[in-house]
Amino acid sequence: MHIKDFIGNISTSDSSRTKRARIHQGWWRAFVLKQPAGQHPIKKDMTVCNVLPVQTAGYSNFITESIGDLAERTAKEHNNTKSAGMMEMNRLKTNLLSSQPLCFNFFGLLALDRELGLKTIKAFFPEITGFSGVKFEYAPSPKEEYTNDNSAFDVALEVSIGDQQGLIGIECKYTEPFSPHEYRKSDYENIHNASNNFLASYEVLTSSTFNQLYRNQLIAEALLQKGHYQFVKTALFCSPDDENAKNVGNEFGKMLKSGFTVIDFFEYITAMQKLDLTPTQRKNTMMLWARYMAHELSHAASLEY
Repeated sequence: MHIKDFIGNISTSDSSRTKRARIHQGWWRAFVLKQPAGQHPIKKDMTVCNVLPVQTAGYSNFITESIGDLAERTAKEHNNTKSAGMMEMNRLKTNLLSSQPLCFNFFGLLALDRELGLKTIKAFFPEITGFSGVKFEYAPSPKEEYTNDNSAFDVALEVSIGDQQGLIGIECKYTEPFSPHEYRKSDYENIHNASNNFLASYEVLTSSTFNQLYRNQLIAEALLQKGHYQFVKTALFCSPDDENAKNVGNEFGKMLKSGFTVIDFFEYITAMQKLDLTPTQRKNTMMLWARYMAHELSHAASLEY
């Protein structure tokens, strides 16, 4: 048998970067989790390498049981309150290529250990003095009073600087591109016109290149305008080989007076590994590296596709 026989089917329409990530997740499923390939989410008569079987997935899509439990509890609460954004439980627990379980894997470590959270956040935002929690797929409610759409921060870190309460809203990308749609509506214009943070025009910011990041930024501006926080910072979290995402993020940052932070997986893991970690914490950071970055581990498998 060949390695390919264990890993299974891949999509024929993937970009080269997505294909490589999908094969790596198939390798992780087959040789780390030791589970068979699960059902293709669209082609129900097929399996695909990056999906776990529903009946055996459990919390296998997460690097610890505690993070899996956090993800399940968060998704149930989120869906019961019908909040903006989406948390589809089956995809969360079975799709290894999805960015939503990735959010829980990276930032669940901070949600479950606030001391670790503060130290990690300060590596990128040294002015932060306090950290009180993580919100996943967060948008303020009721949405009609804000952007009036399904926009949401993938991750929102509740932080403080002295006695000022703030939020760090993060867009997370793994393999999926930014949405190409150009959404425009009066709710956006109202928030835009009430803000003094934008250095580019509404027309430029609503273009397909920046639209998704812009709609997230509008959440930040609205939260400030309504006085819910004294400051809101925004950021992009992405793979170190996603040059397009990093370039878009850096260009978007030039259009804001407040700036915009781009953080890649490697920078995040490196920052954590520089801390005085317990053996378990250090192991978890290594698991993040192996799960999302260590393509050299699945190199032999990739040569068969």
